[in-house]
Amino acid sequence: MTVEQRLNVVETDLETVRQLLVSAASYAESANRGLDRLTAAQAQSQSQVDQLTAAQTQTQSRVEQLVESQTQTQTQLNQLTERVEQFIFHSQRLVTQHAERLERTEGQTERLEAIVRMLNRNYEAQQSQMREFQVTTNAALERIDRVLDYLMRQSGGSGAG
Repeated sequence: MTVEQRLNVVETDLETVRQLLVSAASYAESANRGLDRLTAAQAQSQSQVDQLTAAQTQTQSRVEQLVESQTQTQTQLNQLTERVEQFIFHSQRLVTQHAERLERTEGQTERLEAIVRMLNRNYEAQQSQMREFQVTTNAALERIDRVLDYLMRQSGGSGAG
């Protein structure tokens, strides 16, 4: 093999390596963009979970206030049983209103719990996707590394012969 032929082989190998490096760089950029999107989605999900947690805390506080209010109303009813029927009518109306508020609040709490469960499932799915993405990326990088090693050995072998 002449020096010119060897030089052509080396140039061909270098061009192949350059193309592989350009391909690897493009893949890495794509992977980084995907990772950025996943990170942004995860941050948004965490923000929503934080907002829902704060709303659930407020709702729980409201429920506790309503329970306390219900207890006070019941105590007043016990003390005022001997009063006029009109007063009893108004007291019963207050109890009914508190019960409706409690039912609405419990319904809201159930809906919030369902949303939190859904967000948790979404968060777990995103985590799983991120793990799969990392495994795929690592596998691709290992394959590129093996190809580069192989090309380096081939380049070293043909230069010595």
